[in-house]
Amino acid sequence: MKKNQLNLLSIAIILLVVSLSFLIYYQYSLNIKKQQEKYIFENFINSLQNLQNTINSIQGTYYIKVDIPNGVLLYANSTELIIQYDNNNYTINFHKNITLYNNQNVSFLYPNNYIYLVSTNNTVFITTNFQNSINIFNQYLPNGNLIYITPGNNQNSPNNNQNSQCLFTYNGQPSFFWGNVNRKNYLPPIGDQGECGDCWAFASSNGIASIYMIRNNEPNEGLQLSPAYLAIKCNNGYPNTPGYCSMNEGCNEGDPYSAIFFASQYGIPNDTGWNYYYSTLYNCPQNFYQSYPGDVCNFNYNGPTFPLYYPEGIIYLSENGPLSDQQIIQDLLCYGPLVAAGFLAAGGGSDPNTNPQPPFFQGHAMLLVGYDTQSQLCQEVYGTPDCWIFENQWGDITACIIYSTDGRPIPGPSTPNMCGEYYSNYQACSNAIGEPCGGVYWIQNGYMYVPFDQSPYGLTFPNYVIAIQNVTLSQ
Repeated sequence: MKKNQLNLLSIAIILLVVSLSFLIYYQYSLNIKKQQEKYIFENFINSLQNLQNTINSIQGTYYIKVDIPNGVLLYANSTELIIQYDNNNYTINFHKNITLYNNQNVSFLYPNNYIYLVSTNNTVFITTNFQNSINIFNQYLPNGNLIYITPGNNQNSPNNNQNSQCLFTYNGQPSFFWGNVNRKNYLPPIGDQGECGDCWAFASSNGIASIYMIRNNEPNEGLQLSPAYLAIKCNNGYPNTPGYCSMNEGCNEGDPYSAIFFASQYGIPNDTGWNYYYSTLYNCPQNFYQSYPGDVCNFNYNGPTFPLYYPEGIIYLSENGPLSDQQIIQDLLCYGPLVAAGFLAAGGGSDPNTNPQPPFFQGHAMLLVGYDTQSQLCQEVYGTPDCWIFENQWGDITACIIYSTDGRPIPGPSTPNMCGEYYSNYQACSNAIGEPCGGVYWIQNGYMYVPFDQSPYGLTFPNYVIAIQNVTLSQ
């Protein structure tokens, strides 16, 4: 064989080998791609199957957005959603009428797209168009807020330590209480601030304790952290306190955000049984007569200093303005109990029923621990079943509290029914306390119930909301 023939044969062999290699690699790539597509589709089916239980069990109107893979065809048949993929059919039965919006009897979906499900009591509307989903939602829930339910991120457990994921996802629950989550209590005991106006320190310490118990799966522990530690050390009169504590005046009000931030840097110790708090701040006679700067009640902090709890990931949820009721509910479920503050009383005005004026104090801080949209107690007191549930710190009491226009709490009638009469009748309330009435609230076993729409002569509450994502312990 001639040399040039050998060269041509070598080139042919090389080309054949390259071609075979390319074909093998191409086939391998196709197999990998098919496996990936199959995996994505299986996740999509699993997501819909998980949603099947949610949609079948929850009343009300809500909105769900679901990632969907390429190459999927959707058909509706009565209560069944038929999904065709790779020449195979899969069926999900939602036990509600299925409607593909705008008569989309077949929908071809492109990569990285979504389907939008709007579930009402009787029908599940499905569309590939976002604006259509908005139109449907608004039709069935005027003035409502969209509720995003992302399949796969709903852990349905308060024991998930991944801060980027919600503890619970809102799926229409009519009520929720962090003191009873599957018969587990994740709340600290209710304290008693006495004559000290350090509600900001109590709300902060209780919030940190609660998130620690939730994130570390330690329910029913009744963890108590020290509000005295925050009220004294994160106070503008305490030696060498950080500058961000300058807004805090111990028993004369303060800022929860700065207190939680202080704890994130320096930690906060526990205070079992409130022993140190009772011995320092509870009965301090000069609480409201101090000149600042100055130590709280002339005490320096010399209480427990270990172990220390450090909050991590502090989110000022209301930084960009007031939150809607729906946003607060979703944040309460997602992050756990929220440190909240706001006005509980109005400051009078020409017509406080229709034009309430801000009172002469900065508000009250508490720990938002739940809500109830079917509360018989709230119906009796406020004429609405929709209430927030706050862990307060005035002791484990059951009472009607009437606020004056300068923010003084005054004991009210002993029954929810009579409390409700003062709530609904401004003049009767004012006559009962001998001065303009600023607000009426019911406290049950230490928990304050606040209606979503607030008192007819009160102000919006809460308007200052903080979430804590995690808490760690250092010995």
